[in-house]
Amino acid sequence: MAGVRLGAGLLIALAAGAAAGGWWLLAGAVLAGVLAACVPEPAPELERARKIPLAPAAGLAARVGLLPVFGSVFGAYLVPEHRAPAAAAMVLVVTAAALPGRSLPRFVRAWLLGIVLVAGAGLVALCAAIAPERGTGTGPGPLGMFAAAAVLFPLLSRRGAKPSWWEAGAVAATLAVCAGALYQLGPVRLGLSPAPVRDLLAAVDGRPLLPLLAAVVVIATVPAAFGELAAIRTRFRGWPETLACGVAGAAGAALLAPVPALLLAAALALIEVLVTALLTLSVRRRDLRAVVSAALAVTLLACLPAWYLLPALVVIALALLASRPAGTTKR
Repeated sequence: MAGVRLGAGLLIALAAGAAAGGWWLLAGAVLAGVLAACVPEPAPELERARKIPLAPAAGLAARVGLLPVFGSVFGAYLVPEHRAPAAAAMVLVVTAAALPGRSLPRFVRAWLLGIVLVAGAGLVALCAAIAPERGTGTGPGPLGMFAAAAVLFPLLSRRGAKPSWWEAGAVAATLAVCAGALYQLGPVRLGLSPAPVRDLLAAVDGRPLLPLLAAVVVIATVPAAFGELAAIRTRFRGWPETLACGVAGAAGAALLAPVPALLLAAALALIEVLVTALLTLSVRRRDLRAVVSAALAVTLLACLPAWYLLPALVVIALALLASRPAGTTKR
């Protein structure tokens, strides 16, 4: 579901990334892809010992942190006047669907990914085919690429081993969509948009396509949230913990607008990378990937607003408490 997650997140990351980096959003996408490729696999020694539950807790927190993003994007696009209750309801409904422990069949996931890819390609084609109304301003300078990379990273981060072509394809798709949106709206107008894809369609005379956009929003956000909850369900092997994570995600979706939710998810994802890298270095001191990912994670964390770090640490602390029983039961 990684491709669907990327499509769902880009529905708001276009605005957040443009506000953070302007045209340097494109360089930020490449940097986020580099970090995703450099994250080391968990050291087998640590997995066997199971004496350090911090890495599983950070991973769990990063997954839960994406639920408010998908829920708030769902509400902002489909029911903007009632975003908070719609976002919470979506996450709760998906949580109920994930509790039995089922996953989407492979052919369904393939069809969903295909629909999202076709929709993204159509959006890029529309942006390229119609001459834009040039806006004013160029957005932030070169240092903005680090903030933009931080915003995009939770959408590009690897969840388990994936072939290198997936990382390259994800970055290429992100670059195409971001370039089309920046070309059509400009960084300033794009960065101020509460629903950037809806504004893109309005700019290219695509208002008749708004019902189709609504369908794409559902097809992207709902399976993306389901995928994260299904992974949480697999991690815990029990429904009470999964239900608690879903309720926490629903609360976050109700309280946070899409951009703040994405910034919190970015902080959680980067802390997960930093924890993984440092624990790997404690076992393999010369692991180059761990050194690079730790350095990049610290750099990108420094570019996020500081007030998102404390809530992220609180979420990880709660996940640590929840992970302790699971880490001592089934392997």
